[in-house]
Amino acid sequence: MDMLPKVDALLVVRTDFSDQERWQAVRNSLGDIDKDGWAKEFSGQVKVVEDPAYQGFTAQQILALLPDGCQGPILVIADKVTVDSQEMPFLVIELEFTWEMRVIPSEIPGIHANLSIGNMDFGEFAESADADGVFRGFHD
Repeated sequence: MDMLPKVDALLVVRTDFSDQERWQAVRNSLGDIDKDGWAKEFSGQVKVVEDPAYQGFTAQQILALLPDGCQGPILVIADKVTVDSQEMPFLVIELEFTWEMRVIPSEIPGIHANLSIGNMDFGEFAESADADGVFRGFHD
């Protein structure tokens, strides 16, 4: 199996190919983040890998395919849970310690940005995940 590409962007890997129509909704969610135009800027910073060779891969199998020196703070996986759920929670993996949690699409840019500049750490987001383990944003 080939290594994943080394990119200067948020890497999203698709591992479920069961429903192409639903995948389009999931894929579109990465560019439908914000009403003020920030999504357009963010969508250019995302590299989506859609290779059927990764069908059914686990997070550990995907992590093993990351190239040496991968620069991003997180890896995002679109798996069966992502595709099947109405909320489309992606599996987000913090790369330094390989911590993971589910995150709804609208929260991914904020996590990526804050981790990239060292403003917050992954634990701060994980502590605010809902009881089902999905991060839907900070609650007041």
